[in-house]
Amino acid sequence: MKKILFTFFLTAVLVSCAILCTAGYLAGDYLVGFALERGSFGDPQGPPHAYALLMPPDKRQFNPPDAPSEEWHLRSTDGLFLNATHFWPDEESSRWVMILHGYGCTQQNSWFIAGTYLQMGYHVLTPDLRASGKSEGSYVTMGYRESQDIVDWAWRITELHPDAQIVMHGVSMGAASVMIAAASRGLPPTMKAAIEDCGYSSAYTILAHQLEAAFGLPAFPIMAFVDFACKKRAGFSLREASPLDAVKEARVPMLFIHGDADTLVPPTMCWELYENCSASRKDYFSVPNAGHAVACQKYPDLYYQKISGFLRPLMQ
Repeated sequence: MKKILFTFFLTAVLVSCAILCTAGYLAGDYLVGFALERGSFGDPQGPPHAYALLMPPDKRQFNPPDAPSEEWHLRSTDGLFLNATHFWPDEESSRWVMILHGYGCTQQNSWFIAGTYLQMGYHVLTPDLRASGKSEGSYVTMGYRESQDIVDWAWRITELHPDAQIVMHGVSMGAASVMIAAASRGLPPTMKAAIEDCGYSSAYTILAHQLEAAFGLPAFPIMAFVDFACKKRAGFSLREASPLDAVKEARVPMLFIHGDADTLVPPTMCWELYENCSASRKDYFSVPNAGHAVACQKYPDLYYQKISGFLRPLMQ
């Protein structure tokens, strides 16, 4: 009798575990598709559903800077066709900036920043990050693979303009991509500085934070299932998209910018990134009363003065 009871109990436990694991994986798989897979509401080129629900199509349209431009193309290291736009300043210059957009966005979201850099005399390159805009790709990787694409774009600039002095300026996920790129041993010597605006310390941590803050769901064990599904579907671990690990090996000077009223990415993340950054030169700019990714709009003069002052001694 005891053996029968034990067998019954063990079977019940195993079946329960199997059901929970299956349910967990299905939930994780759904969340990966919802948050990271490109295509929403009948548009295969659209952003992930999570972004599309918050930002309708008519809110994603922006005018380009009033400057001469041309399209650039690049084949990524894993074979994706990538697209970008190059804008010329009024006068020829060796200064260049790559502006990297955030999660769910396209290069259009970089154009309002591009206009000010053009006025400052910079050539501007605004890429569509992978799985965004005109660039190919099925999954956003939260900075993990986007960072290598940034390095490749920097090399494209360098090949065409060997005297270039390049700055990379990223916002939100673009900032995370910039921080990871800053640690790459493959950066060209033309890369002079990095500007990160409201980037997160790790993709895993920020998604766990949003699960708890926005949905009231426990990060454990849900995030374990999400990360497992992410590896299966998108081929990477969310833990690999870790700007915090990257800044410890930063190879270029870095300016950290964060709004102190940011409720999407906690300002404490920026301070942790700054504190752990090993760059030869670094600075921290906390923008008062600014939410996520709006510092440049809330205080444009102060924002660009800070950037200009940081870059001045680094650019010839």
